[in-house]
Amino acid sequence: MAANIRVSSVIEFIDAVSKLTKRITSIHVFRGQRNSEWIDNPGILRQSSKMISHEYSAVRDLQSVHPQEFYQDLNMFDKLVRMQHYGLPTRLMDVSSNPLVALFFATEPYRSTKKEIDGRVVVYDVPKIRRKYFDSDSVSCVSNLANLTDEEKAELLDNEKLDIDDFQKLPSCDRLIQFIRAEKAHFRPAIKPTDLSRAYYVTPKMQNNRIIAQHGAFIIFGLRIVMTKRSTENDSTITRTLIDIPQAAKALIRRELDMLGINAGTLFPDLGHAASEIVRKYSQ
Repeated sequence: MAANIRVSSVIEFIDAVSKLTKRITSIHVFRGQRNSEWIDNPGILRQSSKMISHEYSAVRDLQSVHPQEFYQDLNMFDKLVRMQHYGLPTRLMDVSSNPLVALFFATEPYRSTKKEIDGRVVVYDVPKIRRKYFDSDSVSCVSNLANLTDEEKAELLDNEKLDIDDFQKLPSCDRLIQFIRAEKAHFRPAIKPTDLSRAYYVTPKMQNNRIIAQHGAFIIFGLRIVMTKRSTENDSTITRTLIDIPQAAKALIRRELDMLGINAGTLFPDLGHAASEIVRKYSQ
């Protein structure tokens, strides 16, 4: 297996990304992590999180406590985006169409008493058939898994080899269809079992300043984690390549990004972050 790519400057990073994104049959998106040891899963599916077993209750609790916040959301995907924005772990994983945004997040300081921790940018190679919009039927199907209990999701997963007609007869599938039809009255009940296990790259509504500033989008996960670690020629699977950022290079890269207008003030366009960025600027 080939070693991960390592870069120590913005120029090296851009050169690496340009070589990885030549496939015109794919869309390429990026995720930055300050700790290269973290697995790039959505918050609710991380091994350290117990939230996946409480997904059904968590999404209801939040809507119950703050119903007015979700009043304008037309579908479950919009609700998951809002929940993610306010810190609830969901089956959405933040990504960006701008590689320099991902590099900024990968160069966040990470302190460990035991060793130096590198950052990482994950480059996702998304086949165009896996790219969906916020109002897609496929996205509705996967988003509404959040409305099912653990037992219902287990029934769907255990029966994913059934043909479509038999799959629709499952009580859990019937319940899923009810949720989908609540947001899409004319939805045709022909869910392919395997589609519920896929990951999709989703272009959201540009409905908040942070998503706009960060060129934000999401990868939404179904019943399984199906991405492979290395790029392949498979036309239906989202694949990934890893670019590591040495801890010792983070400060230099941050300065280079700042000269390009990539900093906390531009990526977090709210008054608090703007004030913090001004303090940083004049405290150096």
